[in-house]
Amino acid sequence: MKYAAIINAKTYEVEINANNSVLVNGEPHSIDFRSIDGNSLYSLLLDNASWEALVQREGDEYRVLIDGHLHVVDVQDERTRKIAKATKGAGAPAGDIAIKAPMPGLVREVSVNVGDAVKARQGLVILEAMKMENEIRAPRDGVVKEIRVKAGDKVEQGQALVVVK
Repeated sequence: MKYAAIINAKTYEVEINANNSVLVNGEPHSIDFRSIDGNSLYSLLLDNASWEALVQREGDEYRVLIDGHLHVVDVQDERTRKIAKATKGAGAPAGDIAIKAPMPGLVREVSVNVGDAVKARQGLVILEAMKMENEIRAPRDGVVKEIRVKAGDKVEQGQALVVVK
């Protein structure tokens, strides 16, 4: 999965690969990132250097405290960035919009209910695919009209998960 991490107005292209490896701006790194307390304290092993990291998340923004330095990181997945780029300057689509599974997988969590107001880029569903959890987000502001899946459902690529009006 590809992401963009924005730190102090600088964008880093991050691609997460199998076997505990990542590419950061095309440069390979070995990584292991595990929860220590099951909450917000993590062990980070990056290219054989070790740190403890305190991580707090609010939407797409992460506050990461490592070695006494606070880093504010805005994370965007590839799909969200492509949608934003394609619709830049265009008005938001009117009417109902079905948010579909970008890949086959297993629904781990549905984090909204029918009638909930949602903001653009707000997480709606956690979809596990290839042993990774992917957050499926709202493409625009709206209200949840339908939820077509529940935790534990297997879904196919292109299957509607949530309808937002």
